[in-house]
Amino acid sequence: MTARGDDPALTNPISADLRMRAVETSLIVGVVLAVAAFGGTEPISFAVVEILFFSVAFWLLLRPGSPSPPVRANYFVVPALLTALVLLQLCPFPARFLSRFAGRGNYLGARFSTLSFAPYNSRNELLILLTCFVAFYLAYIVSQDRGRKQRLIFALVALGVAEAFYGLAQYLMNVQKIFWYTKKYDLEEATGTYINRNHFAGFLEMVLPFAVCLAIYEGEKLLARRKHRGGRATMLTSDVKTQAVILWLAVAVVLMAAIVFSRSRMGLLAACASLLVVFGLKMLRRKALPVVLGVAFVALSLCLAVWIGVRPALSRFESLRQEFSGNESRLSMWPGTLKLIAEHPIVGTGLGTFPVVYTEVQTTFLTQFVNHAHNDYLEISSDLGIPAALLLFASILYALVRAARTFLHGEGKYTPAVSLACVGSIVAILLHSFTDFNLHIPANALLFAVILGLALASSSKLAPAEAAS
Repeated sequence: MTARGDDPALTNPISADLRMRAVETSLIVGVVLAVAAFGGTEPISFAVVEILFFSVAFWLLLRPGSPSPPVRANYFVVPALLTALVLLQLCPFPARFLSRFAGRGNYLGARFSTLSFAPYNSRNELLILLTCFVAFYLAYIVSQDRGRKQRLIFALVALGVAEAFYGLAQYLMNVQKIFWYTKKYDLEEATGTYINRNHFAGFLEMVLPFAVCLAIYEGEKLLARRKHRGGRATMLTSDVKTQAVILWLAVAVVLMAAIVFSRSRMGLLAACASLLVVFGLKMLRRKALPVVLGVAFVALSLCLAVWIGVRPALSRFESLRQEFSGNESRLSMWPGTLKLIAEHPIVGTGLGTFPVVYTEVQTTFLTQFVNHAHNDYLEISSDLGIPAALLLFASILYALVRAARTFLHGEGKYTPAVSLACVGSIVAILLHSFTDFNLHIPANALLFAVILGLALASSSKLAPAEAAS
């Protein structure tokens, strides 16, 4: 046993700082690699991200000393229970035992088998799930420090801007390639490094609230400083804070334009809904600045969209009713998924097994391979069972409520601004998940885990230096 003063993390602050810098860098690099690797859907490239995150996690566990402050113990409960459930799905059980479960009669020919209908799929998805858990904890640890949290958020927004410009270049120049790969689908939309336009929009809609909230944050600092100095000041545009507001507002407009020209209908609706939540919560503090910036953001976004040509993007909404009223639509896949949930309500069919088991209840898209239910809530319930799905989404709602309370009741300006951005991001992806499967795209799931870590870290008790700004 060592005394507190003998702890290497305490006696050598430089070593501790280098350690946290390594964690911060690894987290940012991992998210960038995942997004660049076709949204994490390219297995070999995403395996590099998994190795990186697992290596950092083991390094933190094996090195003496612990992050300060440590992760709260109750934040391990949900990840531990979900991991235990998937391991249970992968455990071999006697065939007689399995035959007593509904739909498990096909195991009678073997002496032992698993609860998962596709163990290989479940093992692969378990690695992705564990990677997201590690990303959550790393983001939580990194976000305890104001400087590191700022750099993490700036890196995420910068990545979003790079994706937005890349996607807009694809759309405007009609260069339908992702690096060396020639696209086969979504050839008239902006997709960035993603294969699917909806997942590109899903990534951007999680980044967009951070740019908007940073613009509001810088605007409030600008107004506070001008009020402190007696109001009027010369050369408004030369003020650094004014330039910061303009910069973040421009970033938000570019991100919104990329979402529009991804031509993802639910992506656009989810982004708009999340911004309504952000501005609505901000208005509860009865300040005029959010209204001014909101009007400016909408006006600039509309001007840019009209200048580029908004008609092709809006044309997808014209066929909305016809598409969803047909026999082959996203909605037509939900009855089969609900049937799977009814047949395996407790432990599900196995994580990642939906493409395999759906063929047993498939009544639509009979000539095509259906790999997702286009509804994250239903697919997760089918894979893991109703109790695990309720546990997962209840924990996400817990993080959402904590972030909203921090914004409404937190001290200072920066931490409430970050919490409000997290609220907008979480709302956007939860809404989009009703009609798509963004949470099954590794890069987007990874980013979502990072945002949840940011939200819970910001909702913890503020340090004096944090609360003062």
